[in-house]
Amino acid sequence: IVWSFDNKYKSWGAYSPKSAIVKILDDIKGIHRIDTITKGLGFWLKASTNCTLALYPGGLSDDTNATRAQAITFLKQAAIALRESDIEYVMGHGYAAWIEKQLSIPFDENRSMLNLLYTTLHKLDAAHYTPQMAHPLDVASCDKTPTPMKYRLIANSLWWKRAFEDEDQLRQKVAYALSQIIVVSANSPAGNLLGWRGEGLAYYYDILQKRAFGNYKDLLRDITYSPAMAYYMTYIGSAKYDPKKGTSPDENYARELMQLFSIGTSKLNIDGTLQRVNGRDIPTYTQNDVMNNAKIFTGWDAHSKRFGATGTYSGCYLLPIAFHQAYHDYSAKEVLGHTVPAGQSGKEDIESILTILMNNKNMAPYICKKLIQRMTTSNPSPAYVKRVASVFNDNGHGVKGDLKAVVKAILLDKEARGDSTLYKGRVDELLTALAHLFSTFNAKSMYGWSLYGNQVAKTNPLYWIYTGGVFDQAVMGAPDVFNFYDANYAPNDPVFVSKKLVAPELQLHTSRNLIRYANFLQKAFTKYEKYSILHIDKRYKSMDEFITNALQGKSHSSQIWTYFDLSGVYETFQKALGTDASFANLKNHPGELKRGITALVEYLDNKMLGKRLPNDYKKVLIEELQKVGGYDKNLPKRARNIVVSAIIAIATSPYYMIIR
Repeated sequence: IVWSFDNKYKSWGAYSPKSAIVKILDDIKGIHRIDTITKGLGFWLKASTNCTLALYPGGLSDDTNATRAQAITFLKQAAIALRESDIEYVMGHGYAAWIEKQLSIPFDENRSMLNLLYTTLHKLDAAHYTPQMAHPLDVASCDKTPTPMKYRLIANSLWWKRAFEDEDQLRQKVAYALSQIIVVSANSPAGNLLGWRGEGLAYYYDILQKRAFGNYKDLLRDITYSPAMAYYMTYIGSAKYDPKKGTSPDENYARELMQLFSIGTSKLNIDGTLQRVNGRDIPTYTQNDVMNNAKIFTGWDAHSKRFGATGTYSGCYLLPIAFHQAYHDYSAKEVLGHTVPAGQSGKEDIESILTILMNNKNMAPYICKKLIQRMTTSNPSPAYVKRVASVFNDNGHGVKGDLKAVVKAILLDKEARGDSTLYKGRVDELLTALAHLFSTFNAKSMYGWSLYGNQVAKTNPLYWIYTGGVFDQAVMGAPDVFNFYDANYAPNDPVFVSKKLVAPELQLHTSRNLIRYANFLQKAFTKYEKYSILHIDKRYKSMDEFITNALQGKSHSSQIWTYFDLSGVYETFQKALGTDASFANLKNHPGELKRGITALVEYLDNKMLGKRLPNDYKKVLIEELQKVGGYDKNLPKRARNIVVSAIIAIATSPYYMIIR
């Protein structure tokens, strides 16, 4: 909770002894923290100078300084990209200051997924797309052109553009976490429409970004009215019970809204532990609740010409769904022990069920544990869940569901920041691990290739990273509403079983996916890396020349059109070898070779992990790298094999993949 004093008397319900407050006001020069809390004291205070006083609950950590390793860990939890500027900021100012800086960045409509989509489409194909399509005034102005290009752009290009280029990293991280809790995917049981109407997915993802720091009730309301969710959860065209017409309310969204998006299936204590009677879980809802809840979502459609039309080319996915009163069930509905009154409008019914869900005691521990798992640790302690859930229930101002307060509580909690526990942390997903790695080595967009027959121009370069074809994970591409992996997944390992631990992301870390992931990194850092292209292959004198010549006639069928810059890595290697770009000392100079590789590993350890690699791992890695490419008479290419092998060995190690 932060109070600002500007030479005026302020009324303040204080939580700390008066002496501590006076002492802080005497020498305050910025933001200070009080970790010992005593409730029930209140004072009138006057600050002698303009200042800000911040009070944090006792469960939050004090972060006066952060090491590089700590900053990297924090940013892997709180950001999509891992950029040097952010690392330095956290090291210099602390975690809380970085969070406050991020929270002060407003959502930029110009950088929304929808605006980026139509701006890009217009530059690719001005005959069919205008930037104004992102802001339709009515159904007539909606996009009528279905194409898989739109979803491909979002998942494989524009999401990466935001990740690598934009400052609002915390917003992007929270939006991505929410996208895995309140899932909408191009892969729908209803059909393939969202794979063709990518504008609907862009509209949906923008809701997650806009509401990332807002109220959870507002988020649920917006996603309920989004056409992508309505299609994905099949309540487009859901009609009241009519035996003559053979219609009945669709139950999909009614069930998942409770099961996955708000309160879960079993009653919880505030600390996330299960409530039980006679050793059995207590269900949060019944089938009767589902059936009554389904009646609430009848009568809604995505602006189709005919109510209920859900064909691939019908409807508008750039506007909230529209209500048709003739198909709505106006009877009273009994849901979760509460009555939704008869005769209400469609919107009033939806508002009633959202209020019922928000007031349910299960929401705070259920949603907060999900967010903790998606951001900081797979196995949070009950105390951690309770601290965060308490903030969800009351942000300090009597407001429930304040995601801004919840996110701060998650990231600043002592269990996320300071306390070291044996089972702390989480496995990084392959998608975000790739984002962290690529941003570390300055991923850049490229032009010259074609997207569905449209040339990517120099004035509008795009990233292209087709992860769905590598390790089965792409933004908004989950196989079903339960996300890419089971939230309760645990490896078949004695420790996990005996300790009742989970590691959901490991469900993606299959042998197949890890091999393809490593091969993908090999290709990226060998074929599409600036130093290698200009100084090792030497076929081109500039990146412009490389792009102009090498990418001519190439299309989006490739897995990657993005380049990187390892110049600092190669220069460190050269210097330690005591040589230039010829890498001459790689030949018959074992002493220089070991010295060079040792310096290379130390450099990468610091850059990628903040010097967290254990000495025994580094020792083995240095020994193995000395054997790489020994047969290769082309010494610069051998140097490349050593550098790329070193990066991959670290990037695929548990020290990099496990965030703790």
